[in-house]
Amino acid sequence: MSRKNYKVATASDGKTTLTKIDKTPTGKIKTIKDREKIRKEREEQYKNFRLGALERRAKRMGLSEQEIKKKKEELLNQLDTPNSYDVLVLFSAKDYNLVKEALKNEGLVYKMMSNSHVWMVADQETLKTIREIMPPSAKIHPYVKKKPTILPAAPAKTKKKQPKKGGKPHSSLQSKKTVGKRHNIARFSKEKKREFKKQVKSLRDLWKANKKKTGTTVQLDPKKGSTAPKKASTNLKKAA
Repeated sequence: MSRKNYKVATASDGKTTLTKIDKTPTGKIKTIKDREKIRKEREEQYKNFRLGALERRAKRMGLSEQEIKKKKEELLNQLDTPNSYDVLVLFSAKDYNLVKEALKNEGLVYKMMSNSHVWMVADQETLKTIREIMPPSAKIHPYVKKKPTILPAAPAKTKKKQPKKGGKPHSSLQSKKTVGKRHNIARFSKEKKREFKKQVKSLRDLWKANKKKTGTTVQLDPKKGSTAPKKASTNLKKAA
């Protein structure tokens, strides 16, 4: 164990003790004052972030400058208000009497309690008290209650109504999206049927004309090699 981050202190009885020194990544020792300063800076950054987000959203909603200022004050008051919690405490069945007596002595009221858990509402001070009086084996789970929104929620988006089946169909010649779609001719008017039949006939005639233009492919028999005797010059070359 490295002793670089530990301070050696000698007691009056001659015994030495090691005290851990908390340092920043740069090697500077962090004091309580430094910690408090960092905490305040982060709280201020968070407040500015929330105020900026509220202002941008309020402008999109069309609120006036006076209304935005009022909403900012409401948000600051809400941020300064301590959180409240729903607290769930899980404990062993053998500690049931101990937990019940501890809650009674502190005057804490709970919503529900069994031989293995207790559910209660608490603020920050009450949560601190619960952590002090519960047995070491107990598990405490605080859940922060959500605070009310300052600006009204955006209206839910309404889904577009889908057209009912059996409506007026689109011709396959008008849109590529309807290619291969079966048309309900029985629902067509007389004029629509007549127009549709003309379109089908023109397409059929066009298809036939294109087929004739391509012509007919004739399969030829493969050419056989000659069986005539070869010239004498060719035989002499092979002999050489």
